[in-house]
Amino acid sequence: MASVIAEPPRDVPQSRKSRSRSPEVKAFTALLCGAAACLAAGALFPMTPEAPVRLASVFIVVALAMAAGTWFLIDRAPRRILLAEACVACVLNSVLVSQSATPGGAIADAFAYVWLTVYVAAFFPRAWWPYGLLVAAAFGGGLIGAGLDANLFSAWMVLSVSVLMAGFVVAMISRAMLGRMSTDALTGTLNRSGLHDAARRLRLRRRRDTPIVTVAALDLDGFKAVNDTNGHATGDRLLAEATAAWRSALRADDVLARTGGDEFIVLMPNTGPSEATAVLDRLRSAHPVAWSAGIAPWEADEPLAACIERADAALYEDKHASRAA
Repeated sequence: MASVIAEPPRDVPQSRKSRSRSPEVKAFTALLCGAAACLAAGALFPMTPEAPVRLASVFIVVALAMAAGTWFLIDRAPRRILLAEACVACVLNSVLVSQSATPGGAIADAFAYVWLTVYVAAFFPRAWWPYGLLVAAAFGGGLIGAGLDANLFSAWMVLSVSVLMAGFVVAMISRAMLGRMSTDALTGTLNRSGLHDAARRLRLRRRRDTPIVTVAALDLDGFKAVNDTNGHATGDRLLAEATAAWRSALRADDVLARTGGDEFIVLMPNTGPSEATAVLDRLRSAHPVAWSAGIAPWEADEPLAACIERADAALYEDKHASRAA
C-alpha cells in the first residue's frame, strides 16, 4: 500500500518556539551573569589591597559579553559551542587564580570550577571526566602561576577530587533522568519529549548540512480490536515487536518516536518524499503488522507540530482509502 504524501504548505508559518532558549543556554547564561556579579563584588570590596581589581573588571566585561553571545547566538549554533565556552571559562578562571594575592583569594576563585563542572556534567554527561581533568590541570597551573608561599597542594587535591566526584554523580543522574524523560518505556523508542529534542537538534543541522527532512506519521490498523480481543498484554507485545523490527530497518540518522498508543512519528533527514516512501516500504517488510501512513516534507521555517499535522491529515486520507478499498 502506497503512503499518502501531503502537499507542502502554501504559507509556511514562522515558528515561535524556535526562538525559545534551550535549558543549557539559559543555565550557562545564568552562570556567566553570576560570575560577573561575583567579580563585581570582589572588585568593589577587595579582600586585600593587592587583589587583582583591574583584571576582575576586565573579566566582568568578558563574562557579560559571553553571556550576551550565549543568549542571542548560541541557539543557532551546535551545542558543542557551549562546551567550548565552558572550557574557555575554566581557563579564564585559572588566569584569575594565577593573579591571586592570597591563598584565600585563590580558593575563593576556585568555587567557579565546581559550578562549571556541575553544568558540564548535567548537560554534557559524556564530557564530565575530561572536563574534570581540565579543571584539575587548570587549577594546578593557576596555583603555580600565583607563586604563593603557602603550600596549597592539599587545596588542589581537595578541589580536584571534589569536581571529579561531583561531575560523576551529576552525570549519572543526568543520564538516568534524560533516559526516563525522553524514552518510551514499552518500545524503547523516543517519546514526545525525546522527539522534540531530536527535532531541535535536527533543526540546527539543517542550517549546515541537512536541507531536506521528511516527516512520516504512522498509525496501526485495527489495534483497538487487538486489545479488545486478546488483551492489552498482547497489544503491548505487538507494539514492542513491531518497533524493534522497524528500528532495525531504519537508517542510522532516522528518528522513530511513539507519540500515542499506536501512533508513531518518523523523522527522515536528507530524504525527499519519494525516498521516504521507500523507507516506509522497508518498514512494512520488516514486520507483518498492518498500518497506515502519511508523509509530509518539513519546510525549513515550519514548526514541527504544523508538519506533523499535515502528515496526520495524509495518514487519515490513507486510512479512508484503505477502508474504501
